[in-house]
Amino acid sequence: MSGAAAAADDVTTHPSAQVVLVIALGAGLATLIDSAVVNYTAPAVTRELGADTAAIQWFLASYSLTFGLGLVPAGRLGDALGRRGPLVVGLALFLLGALASALAPIVAAAVGGRVVQGLGAGLISAQVLGLIQDGFHGPARVRAFAAYTAAGATAAVLGPAVAAGLLTLLPEWLGWRAVLGISAPFSLATLIVALRRLPVPSRSPRPHDRARSGHRGRLSLDLPGVALLGTLVLLATLPVIDPGVASSGVPAVVAGGVLIIAALVLWETREARRRRVPLFAPALIRSAGFVSGNAVAALWFGSVLAHSSAITLFLLQGAALGAPLTALLLVPASLVRIAASLLSARTHARVGGSIVALGLGLQIVASIGILIVLGVDAPLLSLLVVIVVAEAVSGVATGLLEPPLRAITLGFAPAALHGSAASFLQLTQRLSATFCVALVSGLLLAGSDGAGVTTVSRAGLAAALAVCTGLLGGALAIALLPVLRRGTVAAPASSAADVDSAAGLAADRATGQAAETDEAPASGYPKA
Repeated sequence: MSGAAAAADDVTTHPSAQVVLVIALGAGLATLIDSAVVNYTAPAVTRELGADTAAIQWFLASYSLTFGLGLVPAGRLGDALGRRGPLVVGLALFLLGALASALAPIVAAAVGGRVVQGLGAGLISAQVLGLIQDGFHGPARVRAFAAYTAAGATAAVLGPAVAAGLLTLLPEWLGWRAVLGISAPFSLATLIVALRRLPVPSRSPRPHDRARSGHRGRLSLDLPGVALLGTLVLLATLPVIDPGVASSGVPAVVAGGVLIIAALVLWETREARRRRVPLFAPALIRSAGFVSGNAVAALWFGSVLAHSSAITLFLLQGAALGAPLTALLLVPASLVRIAASLLSARTHARVGGSIVALGLGLQIVASIGILIVLGVDAPLLSLLVVIVVAEAVSGVATGLLEPPLRAITLGFAPAALHGSAASFLQLTQRLSATFCVALVSGLLLAGSDGAGVTTVSRAGLAAALAVCTGLLGGALAIALLPVLRRGTVAAPASSAADVDSAAGLAADRATGQAAETDEAPASGYPKA
């Protein structure tokens, strides 16, 4: 295919920036508003469906587990087949899962619906971030990620408010079902827009994959690698989700994990030697910027979610404020996060990659402020005031650093691996959040009263926040590395090192998406 023909062909396969943004915001609202409201349904599900403690734990956790599993193949599918197909399938699965959970006659059906929703969310998220990477460059990419972050913060405000209203106004048997269906209108609308406005790719697989796999016309997805990594994710998260496994099956899980890691390393090495496209793309693994950005994102994301869980549990149980007042106290943090995210692109343009380190520093200061007040045993009212102020500061920091961190990290990925890079970034964050929340919850709920009932004490909160602060400190140390402080999201000039085949380079130039990497790492793929 000539350069002109390739360019003309890609005009028909790349959506407009406005379409990408509409889809990103719709998908973000659908998936994130669901995450924000599901906890509110647990008491009613317990009563209405007769669920025991283990069933409720699976009901709440199965979504996160299958979300991670869905991410494993999602990015590679999008890179190989185009974003439209995997996105449409993901939205359809997410919608069907929501309806199945909302209409479930028994708790097993509700859990099954959450499993399907999680798989759909994994497919959705990888494609949305891939679309943003494909369609936006330079400061425009940071603004797009900022809008996506603002959609998440909006969901955190809107979701609980709507859920509380539905549960209050509707009878219990209907209220929790309506809450589980809150995401359906957003996912349905986004699905319609994707079907109507995202063009159907005119070729599959893409030239990048044909050239790099060494097998013209053959799609290389490394299915054994996907299966091994998916099994590893399942083993890694199962002890956190199921207390029964955590108490008796840890040695077996560890042994199984070691064997799977060894098998995965051997298989991936074999795939690279056989001139195929391995799941762990060498262009990503060898990029110090991408690996460092992933490490920062994982430590920061795990700390933020664990911190949020600890504060919420303390306000609900330790301070006995109740759900309405707790939600009200945390609203300012969500609102300032929205405002800060909308300013993040402008701030990043002024200070560059240092915005990530500055944001992490602000969050550390906010966390230390709460720890100081806990240490002097201040009155409850004073503690609540400090928590509200500190959470607002943390919200500002999150809004400022999240879009640039995401854009800088993914900016180290070649254009042909946008979806794969986005998948692994989210997967590391998801795994980190699962473990950090479990660790912090254990510290927070370690105390008990005289009757043996679990309590949430100030000492438990202090221990939990100390761990979160330590995680932020680790993230800050990595963020200060020169490779991230120099990080930029501007599209660099094309170079032979950005891609590894003449066909891949020609396709990237034709679409105006020459592989973006600030350090021009060798991709590691064999020549076609």
